[in-house]
Amino acid sequence: MEHHKASPEIEQSSKRSPQLSWHFIRKLEALVFASLFLAVPFFAYRIVNIAGTTLVVQNCAVDLMKDLIRAREIAKGYGLVVTVVSVAKTGKEPCLYRVQSNVRTIEEVVLPNGVCVVGSVIFDEKGSPQSPASFIVSKGMKTACVEVDALGQTVVH
Repeated sequence: MEHHKASPEIEQSSKRSPQLSWHFIRKLEALVFASLFLAVPFFAYRIVNIAGTTLVVQNCAVDLMKDLIRAREIAKGYGLVVTVVSVAKTGKEPCLYRVQSNVRTIEEVVLPNGVCVVGSVIFDEKGSPQSPASFIVSKGMKTACVEVDALGQTVVH
């Protein structure tokens, strides 16, 4: 039997290339599992956070729509000029909106932390808006739009 001796170059290159051992594969598997174990809660938190923000914005928009309908009914029922106006955040005070008649405040709604509303509308004595109006309800990147048309119909987008 003849043994062929490999050239020294081939021998050195085979020693330089790492061979996949069982221990290396197990360590790699553990690293992949650990990274997945850490990544899943992060993505779950993000999904819950986005869903919660969307729900808060939609709930505030629906509440605003109900208050606009009530303000229209108050204006029509009592023959008053009723204004629904947003109040910007000042310092540590949260955003809010007011339902008022002249200088008398009928209702003041304080919004949840981080939620802002921008817009205003005036209902005349007959319950019709003086002009169409829209309110933007937002928190972060999530927004909803509440619109009052010329007939006083209110809708959330």
